[in-house]
Amino acid sequence: MKSKTLLFTLVGACALPMGLSAQASEVQIYGTFLPFLDNVKTSGATAPGLSPANGGATQVPLGAYTGDLGNLPARNRITSGTSNLGFKGSYKVNDDLKIIWQIESAISPDGDAPNSLTSRNSCLGLEGSWGRVFYGNWDTPYKYPLLFVGAMRGLNPFDNALTANPGFNVPGTTTQNGRANTKADAAFNRRQGNSIQYWTPTVNGFSGRIAYSVNEGKTTATTTVPSVSPELWSFLLSYKAGAFNLSYGHERHSDYFGLAQLGGSAGATATNASSKDLGHELVAAYAFSTGTKVSAIVERLTYDTDDTVVGKVNHYERDAWYLLVQQRWGAHQVFGSYGKAAAGKVTVVGGGPATTNGLGGAQWSVGYSFGLTKTADLYTSVYGMTNERSASYALFPPVGTGVAPGASTTGFGLGILYTF
Repeated sequence: MKSKTLLFTLVGACALPMGLSAQASEVQIYGTFLPFLDNVKTSGATAPGLSPANGGATQVPLGAYTGDLGNLPARNRITSGTSNLGFKGSYKVNDDLKIIWQIESAISPDGDAPNSLTSRNSCLGLEGSWGRVFYGNWDTPYKYPLLFVGAMRGLNPFDNALTANPGFNVPGTTTQNGRANTKADAAFNRRQGNSIQYWTPTVNGFSGRIAYSVNEGKTTATTTVPSVSPELWSFLLSYKAGAFNLSYGHERHSDYFGLAQLGGSAGATATNASSKDLGHELVAAYAFSTGTKVSAIVERLTYDTDDTVVGKVNHYERDAWYLLVQQRWGAHQVFGSYGKAAAGKVTVVGGGPATTNGLGGAQWSVGYSFGLTKTADLYTSVYGMTNERSASYALFPPVGTGVAPGASTTGFGLGILYTF
């Protein structure tokens, strides 16, 4: 998501530390606002009484099926999507070295939530012909190509929340500094703090990114609880040739115990001492000269623990795909998207019976936008997330605090976007 920036050159001795030249330093202020007014509801929650024996899923407890009590009535709401305000700059040390920094905050044009100054992509690092390296709180390489599979310059409730997400009310996107012992531990659409990233230069169309989020949350073993060392590695290899883009992303979460959020045992116990969660994705896009752009994602997520209790879930995997088609002519754009997540596969300790019946989901949208200027758009969309009888895939942001198994979300709305 690119924004037109206001460029300020710092001048005057009072604006710079001693020894820095005004010509070597610059600061940019940028932002994105995209309030979206929609009407949204959930319906079709699965009635009580479902179990693995009669068509349910092993990972969903019987008490989760609520029927009509789990349906959320239609309501009007305003969301802020990925609205943000940021400051970034650089200082030229020599012809092949710059100090780079960025401070970015999420903002809420709807007034719903306060945000800290560095709640979005923020960093301090170095850049040269050899690439870029920095410390920071930043979108993982795995997340990066997903940001461009969207109809607008910013994410709204009708955008992809199906990939990088296993369902089970795991958030469609999250900002975390490490393992949180919440649903976010199973998410692969992440802005990750406590991290170091390196980006290569582009060579013959190829480029790469690697990120490591440190094991700051490492624990000490006791007589009853083992030590765990939560850390994250994320990789991206991309190729660009004219109007064609292709990326492969891989991410590994060690000792995040994502399976604990998907029907598995709680982590860091004497019988469940470690875990490994993996994501693999291919993201491709092609922009035709006719104004048509087609983008696609295919993905596999896997979650594993070393649980030793017979009958407990120790492995889950699921595949998903997502397709977006955009058509532009002048200031006008129409778009449509559709994606589907498979029910997946599950195993339990001891190899006993296990099923993923009804854990699949699908997401769709159609919409239109009109460009008022190069930096402002009006847009509208009708959209939905359809869950099979045991699934709980939610949109970003979700309706209420979560979606009941089998409940599908539908909505329609109107928004305005402005970047500077």
